[in-house]
Amino acid sequence: MSRRTALSRIVLKLFPLLLAACGSPSSTNLPSSLYPALILSKAERRQEVALKAARVLALLKQEMLSGILIASAPNFAWATAGAEGKVPLFLRDDGRKFFIAHTDDAPTALLEDLSDLGYEAKTTSWYSGGIGQKEMAAVLEQLTGGRPFGADIPCTGARTVDAAVAALQVPLTDGEVREYRWLGKTTAEEVETVCRQIRPWMTDRGIEVLLSDALLRHAIRAVQVEVEVDARIPGDGGKPRSDVSKVERHAAVTICGERWGLKVAMTRIVHFGPPEKDAQAHLKAAACVNAGFWARTLPGATAGSILQGAIADYAEAGYSQEWSKHGPGGAIGYRDWDWPAAPDSAQTVRCPQAFAWKATVGDVRIEDTILLIGDGMEVLTETPDWPRVGSKALGRIYRSPGILMQ
Repeated sequence: MSRRTALSRIVLKLFPLLLAACGSPSSTNLPSSLYPALILSKAERRQEVALKAARVLALLKQEMLSGILIASAPNFAWATAGAEGKVPLFLRDDGRKFFIAHTDDAPTALLEDLSDLGYEAKTTSWYSGGIGQKEMAAVLEQLTGGRPFGADIPCTGARTVDAAVAALQVPLTDGEVREYRWLGKTTAEEVETVCRQIRPWMTDRGIEVLLSDALLRHAIRAVQVEVEVDARIPGDGGKPRSDVSKVERHAAVTICGERWGLKVAMTRIVHFGPPEKDAQAHLKAAACVNAGFWARTLPGATAGSILQGAIADYAEAGYSQEWSKHGPGGAIGYRDWDWPAAPDSAQTVRCPQAFAWKATVGDVRIEDTILLIGDGMEVLTETPDWPRVGSKALGRIYRSPGILMQ
C-alpha cells in the first residue's frame, strides 16, 4: 500500500470525527461574532414595519400628500426596522411600499429583505444608467400620478418633510426598546473590557482599533470613536491623535455605537495611579450635573428647561462657565442627536425615548445613554463593575461612572 493511499484512508476515517467535533454552523464552538444577535424575528420585523407605515400614513393624510420619498440613512433604517444598507423608499397613501433601485444598485440580500418586509420593487436595468435624476423623476411621476408628495431630502417637486418623519420615530416601539437594551448592554460590556486592557504603552489609535474591532464582532458599527491620551477630554482640542502618541497617565474614551440604525453614546476615563486633586473635584462636580440631567429628564420637560437646570447645577458646584464650553448632548435615536439641547430649546421629552447627556468639568466628562420608559429611567450603557460616584438630585441618588484606576 502506498503512503498516499494509507494517508487517504486515515483521513477518511477521521473525517466524521472531525466533523462531529466541529459541529453544525450553530455550534457554540464557532465564534458568536459569526452569528450576530437578532433581537426581532422576521415576523416581529414585519409588524414593526407595518406599525411605522401606519405612522407615515397618518402623516400623509395630515399633510395631504400622495406619498413620501425616504432617502436619508436614519429614516431608511427606521422605516425598514433596521435593514442593512440603503436604497430610496417610497411609501404611498394607499398603503403600498416601494424601493427604488437599478439591478446593480444594492446587494441582493438587501432587496430580498425589503421584499420580505412588504416593499415592492421599482427597478431599472444597469445599462440604462441607473437611478439618476431623470430616472428618479420618471419613477416618482409613475408612483404619484402627478399628485403632491413629500421627501426627506431636497427633491425637485417635493415638499421637504424630514423633520416630520423624524418626529414619527418617537415614541420608541416595543421592538426598538428591546434592541436598545441589547445594544446598550453589549456596547458597554465591550467598552469596559477594552478600557481594562489599556496599558501605558498603548497609542490612542491602537485603542481606537481595539474598540472598533470589539464592537464589530457584534455587528455594532463605531460611527464615532475618540480616544484622547494625556490630554483634555475628546473633542476639546487636546493633543492630536497620533500613531505614536502613547498613554502615560490617563485615557478618555468616547464612542457612539450603532446597530439597526439605533445609536448609543458613552464616555469612560482610565487613569494610571491616583488622579490629580483637580480631577477628583472635577469628577464630583460633573457627577452632580449628570445627576441633575437624569433627574430632570421627565415626560413633558423641554430640552431648554433641562439645560437651564444643568446651568444652575454647574454654578452651584463652582463651575458657572463650564456649561458654555461643551455641548450638553440631548435626545438620541436614529441620529447622533435627535436634538441637542440649548437654553431656549422647545423640544419636549417623550416616553419611551433615549437620551445621552454630557456633563463636563475640566478634563472630566460623564456620558451614558439612558432610556426613559414607563415610570422610570434605565441606564442602557451601564457598566456595573466600573467605579461609580453617587450624587443626589431632586431627592434621589444617581450613580454616575467614575474614573477607573489601573
